[in-house]
Amino acid sequence: MLSSLIATVDSPTDKELITQLYNTYKQFMYNISMSLLGKREDAEDAVQDSFVRIIDNLDKINNPYSRKTKSYITVITKNVCLDMIRRNHNDEELEDKDIPFEDSYTDLENSNATYEQIIKNLKQLPPRLKNIAFLFFVQRLSPKEIGEMLNINTNTVYAYVSRIRKILLDTKDENI
Repeated sequence: MLSSLIATVDSPTDKELITQLYNTYKQFMYNISMSLLGKREDAEDAVQDSFVRIIDNLDKINNPYSRKTKSYITVITKNVCLDMIRRNHNDEELEDKDIPFEDSYTDLENSNATYEQIIKNLKQLPPRLKNIAFLFFVQRLSPKEIGEMLNINTNTVYAYVSRIRKILLDTKDENI
């Protein structure tokens, strides 16, 4: 797969960057894809499609080993997987899949909401808000970094984070 990816670019610098990204993140991307898609073949396709998107946006990556790059690759991989699920008309599966949030919810600890309520509310977030929640709470990116990564205004990110907090801490049994 690497040789076919490298063949799509002309610049030796870009070829080196793709090689570094591939060697650093291929297994990480595969693990994300497997957790969302569940099938080896689909996960491999998702990794390939993710690298195609990364190559299309190679100018957004300055340092292949930075936290920002890893977060960017995570978002692309998750979005490719979600697109694949939608393409396969598995809307029910999309709602049942849990995008892992391994870290603790430090900002949410002092609330009256139980862990179970927070997780339930988290699962109900739309994909865009899940991505922002992941970048903010788990990857600990600033709203400015998230805005740059997702091409949205920093104030919009602040509004999204505020909305996410409110949704996650909601103790009512209402749907979002």
